[in-house]
Amino acid sequence: MRRLSIIVVFLTALAFLLTGSLLAQEAAKKEAKETAAPEFVGAAKCKVCHKDQHAAWSETGHAAAFGKLSAEEQKKPECVKCHITGTMTDGTVIQNVECEACHGPGSEYKSAKIMNKKMWEADPEAQMKMAVEAGLNIPDEKTCVRCHTKEGNPNFKEFKFAERKGLVHPVAAAEEAPEEGAEKEGGE
Repeated sequence: MRRLSIIVVFLTALAFLLTGSLLAQEAAKKEAKETAAPEFVGAAKCKVCHKDQHAAWSETGHAAAFGKLSAEEQKKPECVKCHITGTMTDGTVIQNVECEACHGPGSEYKSAKIMNKKMWEADPEAQMKMAVEAGLNIPDEKTCVRCHTKEGNPNFKEFKFAERKGLVHPVAAAEEAPEEGAEKEGGE
């Protein structure tokens, strides 16, 4: 009887240890996922919903940025850092300046919960807040001058943000433009 009690206590303790170990492993996996950096997904994912923006972007210099480099420049980290977007988890290098180069890696904000057309129409502010919290970057001049800078750029062309910002997303820029006859900002 004593031997049976010892076996039961041993098996119970073993079960608690295994359960605790499994719970600790699950907690570690969850924490790793929560602290993992967002990942690049590529413009093809963005294009599914943002067809007009993708079409407008494809006509810009950003869409062909990597090809503008010479074969020698394509091997230089100081050149490719601005002419590629990044690398996806499968090792695919995203050549050119795609959506995520400016808007940030999309693995977290591309979800259907965030990029839901009906939800955006119902409450755009709430959806934008969720998207930004999930890593969506709203590009500004600081975003652009990370690459559009004279330092280390032998092919630098003067960059004027106010004149150039509408050229990346001509579709969005046209939607934001004031209607004909409306006053421009600053009362001009």
